[in-house]
Amino acid sequence: MTIELFVTAGVLDAERKHALAERILYALTTEDDAPDTVLDKARELTHVLVREPDVWATGGPAAPRYLVRLTVPGSWSNNPRFADHVVPMITEAIAATEPDPERLTREPHCVIQIVGLRERGLAALGRPLTGTEITELMTEDYRNSGETREAPEGFAIDPICGMTVELATAELTLTHNGTYYAFCAPTCRKLFTEEHAIPA
Repeated sequence: MTIELFVTAGVLDAERKHALAERILYALTTEDDAPDTVLDKARELTHVLVREPDVWATGGPAAPRYLVRLTVPGSWSNNPRFADHVVPMITEAIAATEPDPERLTREPHCVIQIVGLRERGLAALGRPLTGTEITELMTEDYRNSGETREAPEGFAIDPICGMTVELATAELTLTHNGTYYAFCAPTCRKLFTEEHAIPA
């Protein structure tokens, strides 16, 4: 994941830029019910860049403006719940640094663009990767750890990433060898079907 934050020139000094980048990084890679190994790998694969454009023309008041470009695999951005999940996180992380934290929900001064890359449009390890391969890379330490997590009543543990999934609202499920599984995201379900040679 790459997050580019463009901010009005002269608003933030270097220390505040760094603090804001860290705040966004941790906002997007912190989940109470996710294993630390998955979150650590997610942070390693996430990049936050803070930039001040030389020229920025826009109308309205001169209050600090923010433009965020979030670039992710298309298979992530095509999930309708993805934007609903990340947009508030990014907005709240930026707003927390403002004198008036409510401004960014009252005024359209923080625009977020979610850019989905075509499959194999992101590369690491010297080769192009699919969205599923990125999920595999993010979760391999957890899956190889042998860690078992107990799900509370009415929940299941995603076997790929270790996230807790509420069974009553789970949209991504399947039964394999008599066991019912629930997944937090389409890429986790896809990776599971690929690893177990289950027809899609």
